[in-house]
Amino acid sequence: MSIQKFISGSTTLAKIGSSNDLKNLFPESLLNSETIIIKPNWVSTDPADFTDASTLEMLFRALDSRIVIIESYILARSLNLSPHGLSFRIGEREVDWKWLLKGDGWNWLIENPDWEWFKNGPHWEHIRLEDQEFLDRYGFSELFERFNVTYLNVTEEVWNARNADPALVKRVVDSRYGPLKFDELYRVLPAALYNLRGATLISLARLKMYASYTIKNFFGLIPDPLRPWWHGPQGDRIVDSILDMNKLYHAFFKIYGICEAIYTSAFIAPDGKHDGIYCGRYNVTDGSGVIAMGPDLVSLDAFLLDMADPEFIWIADLNRDCIARAAKDFGVELNHLPPGSLPEVRGWFLPSLD
Repeated sequence: MSIQKFISGSTTLAKIGSSNDLKNLFPESLLNSETIIIKPNWVSTDPADFTDASTLEMLFRALDSRIVIIESYILARSLNLSPHGLSFRIGEREVDWKWLLKGDGWNWLIENPDWEWFKNGPHWEHIRLEDQEFLDRYGFSELFERFNVTYLNVTEEVWNARNADPALVKRVVDSRYGPLKFDELYRVLPAALYNLRGATLISLARLKMYASYTIKNFFGLIPDPLRPWWHGPQGDRIVDSILDMNKLYHAFFKIYGICEAIYTSAFIAPDGKHDGIYCGRYNVTDGSGVIAMGPDLVSLDAFLLDMADPEFIWIADLNRDCIARAAKDFGVELNHLPPGSLPEVRGWFLPSLD
């Protein structure tokens, strides 16, 4: 049976049902890669909000390469053993990890971006335990062992000073893209990844209700276990942070983007069954095998943004500036689809429009 697909420039949107379908969509340059690094989206444990083991297994079966999975710690997915994380004191007040995820806690981290308190207390060891529980509970540990996959946590690498020489990183990045906005980000490339420079790196994003695609996925490689400072007050640093991280990784790797809703699909619903950490109420339906992919993350994300549900376009607008600026920085000419075009294709991954 032929694969249903739609091609727009370098971007392919398709419905797949197997690893063989996926393999048939991949370019030879990707399939011939000796090593493939994959950055999944493990931002939380909310249903349909993170890259699941079934999706990774489908991808592994489509590839004959050595696989390295990279991700950082993040508090929002590290509440499996302790639903509120560990407690600590701010002045006279006792708070916990969950307090940090929004509101006063989020603002406190904007004003206090130094994580030494976390490294020097019991928190670092506890988040290690939480990360292992996440890997075990959701099937990743068994999957990685079965496919001989290497898992590299960038927070562990950078916090243990196993990062690439920042002067060398700066020289390479600046020669291609000019100086980064934030000098600290020259220090966040693990040496183990620098040693794999030239390898293919897949940004494997989840199709999300809040339009966070393959470009934003690199933001998750900033080692901090929560990134309010990098968002900035009123979000005034987040675009620069995202673009800096993209320039950093584009300078050293062959980048390929995938955004998927293969096994499950989530969509915002005011009275939805689930209450997401980042997006509020939503529902989940069975996925329809939808995947979008391409070698140009800017064009890929711009295409997905054009496909966003117009009922919630204000959410998509949060990422529009980032994509536009990325297009300028990476020399990509954007060709947006007219509003309301391709209704059948849009219906593939927007259950609310079915």
